[in-house]
Amino acid sequence: MIAKAPRPPRVAIIRNYLLTGAWGQDMLDSFSQLILAAEPDAEIQYFQPIDGGDIPDASRFDLVILTGGTYDLTLPDTDPWVAKLLEWIRSTLSHNPATKLLGICWGHQAISHALGGKIAYRKDGTLVDVVDVRLTKAGQKFFTGHELLRMHKFHKRIVLEPGSGLQPLAEDNEIFISDSEQILTFQGHPEMTAKIAQGILDHRDLSYLNLADPSPAGIAQLHKGLEKVEDGKQAFARVMSWAFEPQA
Repeated sequence: MIAKAPRPPRVAIIRNYLLTGAWGQDMLDSFSQLILAAEPDAEIQYFQPIDGGDIPDASRFDLVILTGGTYDLTLPDTDPWVAKLLEWIRSTLSHNPATKLLGICWGHQAISHALGGKIAYRKDGTLVDVVDVRLTKAGQKFFTGHELLRMHKFHKRIVLEPGSGLQPLAEDNEIFISDSEQILTFQGHPEMTAKIAQGILDHRDLSYLNLADPSPAGIAQLHKGLEKVEDGKQAFARVMSWAFEPQA
C-alpha cells in the first residue's frame, strides 16, 4: 500500500489594517514570501474582517497570522469587527488547540487583550526605528544563538500587562509565547522591510504617526534609521519552525 503524502501546511493571514497605500500589499507579500521560503508548498489564504470579510475557520488551518493594525484597543467601546476577532481568539484557544496563532504588533496586542491583558500608549509616542529587543533566558533558548533581536518597530501602543498564560521571550513585553506553545506574538515586525516602513511614513497616515505635520528633515532621519541591519528574516525562519512543529 502506498503511503499517503502529508498535505501542505495551511496558513491564514488576517489583515487588520486598511489597504490605503502600496505598503499594505507589500506587507502581505512579505509575509507570503517568508512563509514560502520556509514551506514552499504552503497554502496561504487572506482574510480581512476590517473590511467586512469573514474570519477564518481555525480548524482548517495550521497557522493563523494576525497582522499589525491601527484600531485603538485602549478604548472602552469596541468596534463590532474587533469584538468578533477577540472572541474568535478565545474560541480558537478553547476549541482548536492544534491551530497556532502568530500575532504581530497590533496582533500581539489583540491576543493579550483577548486574554485579559492591558494595552496602553507609549509615554514617548510613536516608535519608528530598528531597535534591539533583548531576550529573556527562555527567549535565548527559543532563538538559539541570540541574546537580542534587531527588529523593525512601528507602533504607539504597547502591552502593559500580558494576557493570561503568556510568558515573555523578551524584556518589556516585546515577545510572548503561551504555556501551551500554541501562541507566539511580537510587538515588533519580523516581516517588515525598510521599504515597507518608509512607505508607511511617506503615506503620512496619522493612525500610525502622532506628529500633525512631520518635517521633511524629521522624515528623512526616520527613513535613514529604518535602513539599519535587522534580524527579521532570521527570526521569521525560527517562527516557521515553531509553527509547523508538533506541540508538546
